[in-house]
Amino acid sequence: MKNERVSLRHLDEELSTEDVPAHTFDRTEKLAPGGIVDVEIDPLPLGLTFHPGEQLRLVVRGRSLLGTMMPGNRAYTPANEGEHLIHTGGGHASYPRLPVRTTRGLRRGPA
Repeated sequence: MKNERVSLRHLDEELSTEDVPAHTFDRTEKLAPGGIVDVEIDPLPLGLTFHPGEQLRLVVRGRSLLGTMMPGNRAYTPANEGEHLIHTGGGHASYPRLPVRTTRGLRRGPA
């Protein structure tokens, strides 16, 4: 799970790679009503093994699925207003781009 904001989408061109975008977090770029922007979200680094037939599911929400991270703290209330759309086709196609590494040829278990 990762908390990213579209308004903090500015990329650091020097640190970003094709697999992993790096954000500068040095400016806020609010969306204009009706505006469409490209957003690159870097997945949390993790290692998973997928077997044939298994699937990934991407969940996009305006709030954390788990609520506040620390007991006793009020949940963050975003200042967002209005309707937000994710474009998934036509001239604004969306797609997941995940760095995939295979384990073929790697030895498993004790040496």
